[in-house]
Amino acid sequence: MLAQTLFLMAMLAILAASAVAGIAGAARAQTVAAAKALIVPGVETALGRYQRYVGATIAAQIVAPPAGDLTAAPALVPALDAGTVWSEMRYLESAAGSPLAIAVDVLPTAQTVPACAANDSGPDAAVELQCSAFVQESRLSLTLTSDVGPPDANGVISPLAHSRYTVTLRLFAQPPYAMVSGAADAALPGAYHEGDTAGFGNALPAFGSPSAGDTTIHVVYACVAGSGSCAVSNPAPQDAPTTLPWTNGNGAP
Repeated sequence: MLAQTLFLMAMLAILAASAVAGIAGAARAQTVAAAKALIVPGVETALGRYQRYVGATIAAQIVAPPAGDLTAAPALVPALDAGTVWSEMRYLESAAGSPLAIAVDVLPTAQTVPACAANDSGPDAAVELQCSAFVQESRLSLTLTSDVGPPDANGVISPLAHSRYTVTLRLFAQPPYAMVSGAADAALPGAYHEGDTAGFGNALPAFGSPSAGDTTIHVVYACVAGSGSCAVSNPAPQDAPTTLPWTNGNGAP
């Protein structure tokens, strides 16, 4: 009888331990799932903050043109002409109502972007860029690495979930100065410029209807000063695309 009682007690202890382990395992699974759910919004927030940093840097370097008609093309923007070093950034954010936090490291592939007309062959080179002084198109590729988990007192995260993305920003000397042109899960990266189609190769004739894949930044040049009509002439070769002819704009006929 005593042996049977001891056996039953032992079995109850094993079952209790198994139940506790099962509950703990389920709780951890839920925590891991919660951590994974924080990756995408956390990465999007960090990317938005870095994009604003890039845009603000470009905007601060643009010299406002004087009032009246322009007599010269805008100056080159250092950030778009291999003249600005882009910094690596780390963003740490807490999840509301959760003990978890997400840390995202944003690392530029190259310290500087290539000059638009330099025919650079580095990681951020892109084809058929618009190198008009009014556009100064370029690219900046980034690697975003994130860890999600409980942070310690120093903000160091014990990761429960991890991700790595490759993102390409399209840069130019017009607002908003930086936009996402390609993004991919970088577990098996295939290229730097995922989804990036450049755009000048699809330059349109004057007043043409854009196709669904057209990403050209269209610029209209107007002749408003001087004598005679400019309507039969074309922009100078450096003011691409040359397929857009001069118009008389708001000037006198």
